[in-house]
Amino acid sequence: MTEVYATPTPGVYAGAVPYGAHASQPILSVRQIEKVFGSRDSVTHALAGVSFDVAAGEFVGIMGPSGSGKTTLLNCISTIDAVTSGHILVGGRDITTMSKRQLAKFRRDDLGFIFQDSNLLDTLNGYENIALALTIKRESPARIPQMVEDMARTLGVGDVLKKYPYQMSGGQKQRVAAARAMVSDPKLILADEPTGALDSRSAAVMLEMLEMMNHQLGATIMMVTHDAFAASFTNRVLFIKDGSVFNELRRGDASRDEFFARIMEVVSFLGGEAGHVA
Repeated sequence: MTEVYATPTPGVYAGAVPYGAHASQPILSVRQIEKVFGSRDSVTHALAGVSFDVAAGEFVGIMGPSGSGKTTLLNCISTIDAVTSGHILVGGRDITTMSKRQLAKFRRDDLGFIFQDSNLLDTLNGYENIALALTIKRESPARIPQMVEDMARTLGVGDVLKKYPYQMSGGQKQRVAAARAMVSDPKLILADEPTGALDSRSAAVMLEMLEMMNHQLGATIMMVTHDAFAASFTNRVLFIKDGSVFNELRRGDASRDEFFARIMEVVSFLGGEAGHVA
């Protein structure tokens, strides 16, 4: 399958919407972003002209070897890091030109986060951790209980709402974190190695839940992962190498097993570092 390894034009994947196009506007547009670290004498190009689009309702995986730039990419989209050059548009708004106040509002209203270690607050129970996202967004207090309970029931954590994180399993904590990310109906959910700290059974449950969030709730998800099994749950995988988009795979009508096999071909071509955790 030599076409699997065909390298696209640097920074652009096949089918990218031209910058400035208005038809079927993507929820996320990344345009020739660069991120440079270091001084003039020692410069590292963590990202070197990355461009791609994500449509509303897509579930996109980001893969690549350690040091390829995939976490830096996620950090730039989440505004944890500022790009050196280029543009990132979310819902048609350029976040690279926003003020600190605008960025704070953007993170609060438009983004949901799922981290590898869940990042739940130890002093809050499950209900309070989920409700916190709504409180920060200034949701009407009268609506919060029903919104939390509905999302908890949908994601299968209704029975741990009164428990504190130390009383939950790793999988339960991650599902509560997903409920917290989803409850405020963000434009984009960013997941950074969400199964990295889970055992194989809990990881599979978490991935099935992310797939359900995408298929049934219409969540737009971008997930960084080193694991080909996790990536096989997505609709599309972008491979990052040396700070650039090296390749892209779309699942299409393929089964998850078929998609996993195709992902593994590219992973092997890139030199390994991914596998089947289940």
